[in-house]
Amino acid sequence: MYRHLALSFAVGLKPGRRVDAETLWAPRPEGMLLWLHAGSSPDLAALLHLIPRLEALEPAPAILLTLQEGLGCPGALPNNVLLQQAPQENVAQTTAFVQHFKPDLGLVCGPPLRPALHWTMSREGIPVTLVNTNIAEIDPPGFRLQRAATQALAQCFTQIICKDDIAARRLKRLRGEMAPAISLGRLEEGGAVPEIDPDMAEELRTEISGRPVWFAAQTRAGEEPMIAEAQRQMKRYSHRLLCVLSPAELERGPDLAEHLRDQGWNVALRSASEPLTEDVQMVVADAEEEVSVWYRLAPITFVGSSLVPGYGGHDPFPAATLGSALLYGPNVGNYLDSYSRLVNAGGARIVKDASSLAQGLQLLLAPDKAAAQAHAAWDVASRGAKVTDKVLEIFQEQLDEKAF
Repeated sequence: MYRHLALSFAVGLKPGRRVDAETLWAPRPEGMLLWLHAGSSPDLAALLHLIPRLEALEPAPAILLTLQEGLGCPGALPNNVLLQQAPQENVAQTTAFVQHFKPDLGLVCGPPLRPALHWTMSREGIPVTLVNTNIAEIDPPGFRLQRAATQALAQCFTQIICKDDIAARRLKRLRGEMAPAISLGRLEEGGAVPEIDPDMAEELRTEISGRPVWFAAQTRAGEEPMIAEAQRQMKRYSHRLLCVLSPAELERGPDLAEHLRDQGWNVALRSASEPLTEDVQMVVADAEEEVSVWYRLAPITFVGSSLVPGYGGHDPFPAATLGSALLYGPNVGNYLDSYSRLVNAGGARIVKDASSLAQGLQLLLAPDKAAAQAHAAWDVASRGAKVTDKVLEIFQEQLDEKAF
């Protein structure tokens, strides 16, 4: 009770006007409900990659997602995710929000913190985990005139995962007898490795018979002529080079294969189980179960929906986690933070047209170059794995406690 009063007094929580929750928010989903809150675009990207992993929890909870003002989701959300506006920072709104949705547990990812909402969650006995927040958000430097409020805010969270030991030690002093903060790093986008069929992978590896191969994934109609032209230019340097092309709309596969044949290419259409014979130059991978396998088999992946505007790019991490070096176009607004991290680490290279795509392919046909870039991409994709695993462990323990 003391820490609630201290925080309420220090942050000046406003009472606010009476709130009609039914008009502000959708009905509460049935069953267990997990509340997730993202403070920034990178934090939202991390949560969107975490959400599929939550299906492993027992029971699998419905998801309530709120965002810091100004953020928007880059695409459609899974059916079990309810996107709602966060309450304003006053007691009336936060109380109405919490009592309306009654989340069973929560995760706050990134600053800025929302003291009124965290205070209300704590007051209602809802376990909330905090990740990706700068220690200065909780314990700002300078005078300690509001020490009681600082301690109260730190104690609103059941668990805190911070990026380093220094932050963990500072938080330990603030949290008193509560569970100490854990030093593990950031929850980051990436991590989950797509499942592939090992028998299918071995069968396709045998069919390509050691030929060099590159994969153009999630392609759009406006990009495919550039991909074909890049393949044409590359035949001068590697006459056995195989291009595997997977359209974003897999149902376009047969028409795409026919169009490429009209241009003179020898094409294998995988939905028709056409074999990968030595004379095949391009493969249309329109069988859904094969897409992830080609990320594994191809040392180079061009991630499509990026050379032409209007699509916002595509997630680069399935290819990165399966060991492929990455090329991509300039139109990746929906995944800009992801590609920036990969480029800064040396794990991805931007291309702008058929000629620069061919140049990127030529560079990466050198096995050492492709391996170095693929390793850098894999390293970025796997950095958040420890934090992701710990978050899932915390959630499962909290769900188990709720069951009794």
